[in-house]
Amino acid sequence: MDARESVIGERVFNRRLELQGGQDSIVRAEARNLRKRLETYFETEGRDESLIVTMPKGGYALAFEPRFPQSAGEVSPSPQQAPVVPFLLEPVDHHARLIRYYRKACLVLVLLAAATSALAWHWRSAERKLAGELYVEPPLLPFSALVGQGREMLVVTSDTGFLQISTLAHRRITLDDYMARSYPEVSKLQPPSLIRNWNVWEFTDGREMAIAGMVMLRYAQFAQQMVLRSGHEVQMQDFKDKSNVLIGSPISNPWAQLYEDRLNFRCELTEEGRIVFLEKATSGAILQYPNDEDNRHNRTYARIAFLPARSDAAPSLLIAGTTAQSTEAAGEFLLDKRRFGQALHAMGIDPAGPPRFFEILIRSSDFVGGAILPEVVTWRQTDRSDWYSK
Repeated sequence: MDARESVIGERVFNRRLELQGGQDSIVRAEARNLRKRLETYFETEGRDESLIVTMPKGGYALAFEPRFPQSAGEVSPSPQQAPVVPFLLEPVDHHARLIRYYRKACLVLVLLAAATSALAWHWRSAERKLAGELYVEPPLLPFSALVGQGREMLVVTSDTGFLQISTLAHRRITLDDYMARSYPEVSKLQPPSLIRNWNVWEFTDGREMAIAGMVMLRYAQFAQQMVLRSGHEVQMQDFKDKSNVLIGSPISNPWAQLYEDRLNFRCELTEEGRIVFLEKATSGAILQYPNDEDNRHNRTYARIAFLPARSDAAPSLLIAGTTAQSTEAAGEFLLDKRRFGQALHAMGIDPAGPPRFFEILIRSSDFVGGAILPEVVTWRQTDRSDWYSK
């Protein structure tokens, strides 16, 4: 075959080099590309081929050389004697190209199938993990009766301005006076407008807000049904159709007075301005918490009371302490499922069972910044339907 540049240019590339003065370099450029592709092929995919095809520089003829040494007894021709077979460049072999494309397509499909399977497995694993993370244990008493019952739950913290007025006046202020904003006159009060300002401004207790936040975080799945307010922001109507959690004693959270006459451990304000719980013992004696011995050891008390729903009243939970620290300790005790569950079991109440009335009196030791060692001192519980009329 004629492997001259002019012949290749005319037959392969349809170029008449004679007409262009022999200046068209397309044949030489394509020949260089072919040499590189042949070298690359026999170094990679064709590295196991027994016959190597090359295009020696200086011409356009292809040379065929054996890759592996010949067996003993055979004479291997020297490189100078290697047969040179002229070969005219032909158009691309479309059949071979289709085979290569087919192999690559199969490889891509296999890789795609493997990637799809891995992605599906990862998705199922993530879905199972997400389902596990989203699973929330159903609430136990008393919250099982307060949240998720098709009604809103109102969380009310103290009005500390009201507490200051009671302390300055040295007496309890009734809920009726609070709703009417009718407070007693306090002599020698500086500034004279202080009570009027307390009547307008909204104050609450930071520790009680922390308890409210922990309650709402624990039952975040019901967040859309929860309403957080200070005592200054609510009205009587709010307690008729909403379950409620009242944080703070009736001295600082006047709305707790709605339930005080139905409880066994009742809050009182002493002449010294201290909050105490009073209990009428079976013997008729009145027990006081804390007493003088408790005061010497810096012990304080808190009450947790749950009043189930009735046809004319929503369920209520009251958390009140003789100090802010003891109220906080009671809230933490209430939210400790293990310890509070044990306390309910000790009273004969199933935490996962139906709602039942109970009161728990907790003692703790106050220190700067909080309270420690909360323990149940005494309790009262009943499943009577007439618990409202104590």
